[in-house]
Amino acid sequence: MSSVSFIKILADLSFASHQHKMPPADSWKKPQGSDAQDNYKKGVGDTNWGQGFPAADGIMSYFATQDMHKYHFDAARTNTSNYKTFIGTMLDGIQYAFNLWRPTLYFKDIKVNGPCAVGSKGCLTSTMKFEDLFKTYPGHLQLASGQFFNDWRDAVGKGVGKCLKNYIDSVMITGFPWYPAFAAFPGPVAPPMPNVTWPLIACPATGLTDITVPNNLKKAMIDAFSGSLKDKSNDKVYESVFEAIATAAATGFLIWVSTQMINLVMGTGNIPTFAPPFVPVGPVVNGQNIPSGGGNLI
Repeated sequence: MSSVSFIKILADLSFASHQHKMPPADSWKKPQGSDAQDNYKKGVGDTNWGQGFPAADGIMSYFATQDMHKYHFDAARTNTSNYKTFIGTMLDGIQYAFNLWRPTLYFKDIKVNGPCAVGSKGCLTSTMKFEDLFKTYPGHLQLASGQFFNDWRDAVGKGVGKCLKNYIDSVMITGFPWYPAFAAFPGPVAPPMPNVTWPLIACPATGLTDITVPNNLKKAMIDAFSGSLKDKSNDKVYESVFEAIATAAATGFLIWVSTQMINLVMGTGNIPTFAPPFVPVGPVVNGQNIPSGGGNLI
């Protein structure tokens, strides 16, 4: 069984690399003049100047500070904790939903001739929508009281769901030798037989980059995000949030595609040339697979 998992430190590194400032760069103005600067520093007290640290309790800071002011460090710590919790929850939710959605994937409309199987785009499908499963993740409840949480959550679910659908809708089966026994079968009809176990990564798919390239996942989430919230976001921090999620998710999806195997695609078909005793064996001609309704990627 090949499930998906994410390396969360990649999300931390992605967000931290942007060096967003506390206070935000687009709303901060340094005190002007020596007197103002002196009063600004003395107002917080010498003991509170430069005594805090953006990183606390081993947590990598997502934010840099405008200067050594204690309250800037406090803001950096608080916002790091908040954004880290959100990003981690979204990655956990994606993992939860994906590992429920993956077993629902199955192949349909595959043509079998001899040992070879052929399936056009759309031959891999699912009985469920990823974003519906994503919304059911129990961990969302800890953040549900947050303002605009549903907008942020839905942007992640819709964006990732769209990219996953783009991928599975583009998967093709290009004449793979899935049914060797069907090359010369001794009977008028080949009974249902499972395919030879096959790596998913071997199946051509134009949508593969949608789930394995971070920028594609990031763009899908941004496109699904509320325009009014984009306008309210200081320093466009939402872009860094979605990029962090996309970076960890894309790496996890790449590992999954590379290790996932295709199993139990049941093929069958007629052998029109079977005519014993003169022709005791023959190839399957214009056969098909039996859609299972799920369970081909387990």
